[in-house]
Amino acid sequence: MKVFNCIIGVLSILGAVYCMFFPGISFLNTGWIVAILLGVYGMSSIFGYFSSSKGDNKGDGKLVANGVMGLIIGIACAVVALLAMFSSGVRGTLDLIILMIFAFWLIYSGAVSIFGAFAQKKNGGKMWGLSLALGIIVLITGFYGATHLLFAAFSIGYMIGIELMVYGIRLVMSVFENNNNSN
Repeated sequence: MKVFNCIIGVLSILGAVYCMFFPGISFLNTGWIVAILLGVYGMSSIFGYFSSSKGDNKGDGKLVANGVMGLIIGIACAVVALLAMFSSGVRGTLDLIILMIFAFWLIYSGAVSIFGAFAQKKNGGKMWGLSLALGIIVLITGFYGATHLLFAAFSIGYMIGIELMVYGIRLVMSVFENNNNSN
């Protein structure tokens, strides 16, 4: 699981850099990028839940709930992106739907990150401050994107990049956090 998390984390960070350097292309492919991002997040969370060797871990239920939520929203984004390919007349409306879905996912992800940081602190985790700071950044970006759709439309590549970067860093941090706890 550690190798899987590290590979997905590094690929997410590389994807984040790409989205930040090419935000226009990222906006044109928003539906597919969001669908893939949330699909991978959902599958890795569910996989992490079922491969967990700790039966008494209280965070497992939250992990699978986040995974299922990610999969559902990812599938919704894929359906919206597929519909947008075949109906150019409503492309703008579908793009707004995708922007709103992603903005609300940022809000949800930021809130989960913030609560996760406090749980890490309570359990003696060393990286809780970074997780808290990244969660606050994602939460603020989500609120701003949801209330300023023009901003969201122009900066969706950056927003996707930020989310990918946070997700990648979180996965890579989890590998080192698990190594420190097992020693």
